[in-house]
Amino acid sequence: MLSYRHAFHAGNHADILKHSCLTLILSSLLKKDKAFTVFDTHGGGGLYQLDYQGLVHTGEAEKGILKLLEHISQVEPPQSLTTYLELVKKYVTQGMYPGSPEISKAMMRQQDKLFVAELHNTEIEILRGNLSILDKRKNQTPSISIHHESGFSLLKSCLPPLVKRGLILMDPSYETDSDYEQPIRALSQAAKKWETAIIALWYPLLIHRSQQLDNMLCQVAEGFSLACRHNGDRKVITAELHIAPATEDQAAPRLYGSGMMILNCPYLLEEQLQENLPYLVQALAPSQGSWEAREWS
Repeated sequence: MLSYRHAFHAGNHADILKHSCLTLILSSLLKKDKAFTVFDTHGGGGLYQLDYQGLVHTGEAEKGILKLLEHISQVEPPQSLTTYLELVKKYVTQGMYPGSPEISKAMMRQQDKLFVAELHNTEIEILRGNLSILDKRKNQTPSISIHHESGFSLLKSCLPPLVKRGLILMDPSYETDSDYEQPIRALSQAAKKWETAIIALWYPLLIHRSQQLDNMLCQVAEGFSLACRHNGDRKVITAELHIAPATEDQAAPRLYGSGMMILNCPYLLEEQLQENLPYLVQALAPSQGSWEAREWS
């Protein structure tokens, strides 16, 4: 199914969790001069207008990134959240919100390589246009390879990369049953081919999909563990941001939160998330929100 358009949801609470995690992982990779590779399997449009009628109608950016930026003017954010906030503010002042390909492009260096996949026929053209915009840094932008295909297929054909440091970011729309099944196979195979990769899997928290989600996370973690069993212990964590309680109340939001499963978790990332998540709850959902960050076992 290719009906999902992220332009209706850009800058919401799920983006805040996903993109703040992404900036922390990229910052970790940037600590070394050595080049790295990033695979973004579901690129979307890459850059979104905050005045887009569909986004204004849903109100998700207003309740998400705009609310968060208002909060930081009153309550100082944790240091580990500032890279994300400072980057995003530059776009918001121009009436835009950056998607994950744009965030990666903005943070990566000339020696780094970014692969982005997008299957939607409309979104791929928007993505190509957005990522081709001349960057003020000119020769400091990374090499970018854009693919009009499934991100699962991209991983199958392009792994392992020539540069063995790096990240796989995966965030399917989770509209269909297959979106809960394909990450299991794709990430298990990816871990076998590219054992040193950091893998970041975003997932939605939906009451009616809870059993499928639990099954997916268990199997992804198990597949990763089996793939890396000859290479020592590799840390796996999950981090979740809840903007409402998990309830079947009709008045409750359908998407009550989201999470990130990080495989081969970078050093100190769990501690940084344990610092950031309470702040995000305070900013976005102080009366009903909650958070969780833990090592997967």
